[in-house]
Amino acid sequence: MNRRTSMIATAVGAVVFSAGSTMARQTNVDATNKHAWGENIGWTNWRDANGGTQGVHVGATFLTGFIWCENVGWINTGNGAGPYANTNNTNFGVNIGVSGFLNGFAWGENIGWVNFDTQPSLGAQGARFNYTTLRFEGYAWGENVGWINMSSGEAGKFVSAPPACCPGNATKMPGAINFSHVLAVLAAFGANYGAGGTGPGDANCSGVVNFDDVLSVLANFGAVCP
Repeated sequence: MNRRTSMIATAVGAVVFSAGSTMARQTNVDATNKHAWGENIGWTNWRDANGGTQGVHVGATFLTGFIWCENVGWINTGNGAGPYANTNNTNFGVNIGVSGFLNGFAWGENIGWVNFDTQPSLGAQGARFNYTTLRFEGYAWGENVGWINMSSGEAGKFVSAPPACCPGNATKMPGAINFSHVLAVLAAFGANYGAGGTGPGDANCSGVVNFDDVLSVLANFGAVCP
């Protein structure tokens, strides 16, 4: 981005990796599916920063926390004050649009800016969060490091994360609870996401999809999940 030169001068100080440098929450990235591949930097780990307390957290509309890459160090996805405006070094970060496509920038202490707003140039291969599979897909771009691939289908080589629980939200997408959530419960009825897991149809975030999820949708009908 053209404004990056003025931002870089002070960005390093803004992303020093310490407990006080970010409002990042405990990571919700899956313990197994936590890696993405950079063509010139190798594997990136989205979960394990500072024992998971500062790993990437996937919220409904933006990311927080740090990605670790052994070859290039820390990459900051945002400090928690999102959604991010991305106009200067104090408000940069990665946002999740309503359609799941990402926008905004992350900052790598040794690699500079990583652009997640790649949908305009890549179309369907742009960086995105898939609300159906609850995983990241597509490609992010760093001018100094090339493409970061989030589209691998092999277990352990992509990044997945359930979004923060919002009661009644069976589609796992932001927006108002409506009849589409009832349909999502019915479509996934009987699914079991395991202890601590959640997924499409799981409106009460219990890890299983059953009649209780229908009740959760009805009890929260019209509520808005951010």
